[in-house]
Amino acid sequence: MDRHPIYLVTGPCGSGKTTWIHQQLTTSTEPSAYICLGANATPIDLTYITATCPHVKPIAAGAAWTQLAEIQPLYVEIAPQLDLAKLQLPVDIESCQRIAIVPKGLIESEYHDWASQTLISEVTEKNVTLTASPRWELTGEVLDPASLNIFWDELIQGAYGEVARAKGIFEIVDGRSFYFSFGVGFPDATYFELPLPPVLAGRPTRFSGLEVVGNNLQPQLIMETLEDCGLDDRTLAHY
Repeated sequence: MDRHPIYLVTGPCGSGKTTWIHQQLTTSTEPSAYICLGANATPIDLTYITATCPHVKPIAAGAAWTQLAEIQPLYVEIAPQLDLAKLQLPVDIESCQRIAIVPKGLIESEYHDWASQTLISEVTEKNVTLTASPRWELTGEVLDPASLNIFWDELIQGAYGEVARAKGIFEIVDGRSFYFSFGVGFPDATYFELPLPPVLAGRPTRFSGLEVVGNNLQPQLIMETLEDCGLDDRTLAHY
């Protein structure tokens, strides 16, 4: 039996890797699989993809994902912090479709050299020095919507350091889950409700979290502000 294609997708931070994969997955209802290498404890992209594309099978890091390529297409998103020259995968990389998503203005890079196909995104090249990418898992936390909106505006406007990319999944008090996304060079910051069942009793057990990439970030202050946005058990029970 012929193996279905394995797409290895990489590119600089905020170049549109997840957006491109999502576009491919939403153009077809064919069963597919997705894994994000380098996401570790904060599977924001995995949660976003599988929530909006129910025909996509999520794969945890370390799983025997190569077997899935025998029955369905497989999209492997490679985080930019991984060294492509040292990347070790359980498949022959040369047999995969290696796709680099690069911003406009980036002419030469390790991504161009590595890829078998280079796609130019609508994002412009960033002039931000990326020195940190802190992540926070927020599973079980329920946030006040007004406080969350203020925090997000402060975050993307530089109150906690220079931000090149930020994305998060947050649970709010009425039981809904929202996906937030911002990137330098993107037309607008976006947020929308994920098509997930509302959690109307107790605290949610599904994943929520935040990832920020940038320079001179203040992770402790970010965490403290997020805690201030959260609701305690008594307030949550009232709602």
